[in-house]
Amino acid sequence: MTLKITEEMENSLILRLLQEAAAVCFIGDSLTEGTINGGIPWYNPIRQWISGRIVNVSQGGMTTTALLAVYLREILNSEAELYVIAVGANDILFRDAEFCAITAEEYIQNLQSIRTAVVNRMPEAKFVFIAPWIAMDGDMSIIGGMKPPDTDLAYNSYTSALKEWCSTNGDTFINANEYLADHFSKHPQSDYLIDFIHPNSGPGVKLYAEAVLKECK
Repeated sequence: MTLKITEEMENSLILRLLQEAAAVCFIGDSLTEGTINGGIPWYNPIRQWISGRIVNVSQGGMTTTALLAVYLREILNSEAELYVIAVGANDILFRDAEFCAITAEEYIQNLQSIRTAVVNRMPEAKFVFIAPWIAMDGDMSIIGGMKPPDTDLAYNSYTSALKEWCSTNGDTFINANEYLADHFSKHPQSDYLIDFIHPNSGPGVKLYAEAVLKECK
């Protein structure tokens, strides 16, 4: 589905970074892999503006702990100039200490370890971090997870910590969730989502790509 780039989107920092990079590494969970919607990642509508090589290091159910323990070599081997990282929702939703960052502090520690390893390999690398994707009310059992009563508090905690950490590092931070939540409050969720969190391959990924561009000032 074609995404019309408005003047506001043209001025989006992430769009400029994507256009300039010789290689981009997208890192994330099922929304970046397109696990549920037939292999269409959230960034698919803006592929046409990416001129460089694209590497996708993502997996359904991905957590920051798994990224660090299992996928770090693949991330480093991408040797990209730009890393767009959208992970954390599963850390919040699964709440398994063996596989997840249970606290915002551990979440940031995992991301810091990944970032440090990348910079040691690619000193000029740039980073864009996207806040953990919003989870709407719905049946969590399809991914084997549970939505705890304090999920909203956890989302706020992880997102606030990520924003502060990005500011300290000089990295780009994007929180697309307010834009998405506002849209879902006015339009049927079922038109865009397959379930409680995964965008469909048409209007869904278009909406998520639009949210990222519009919220990256």
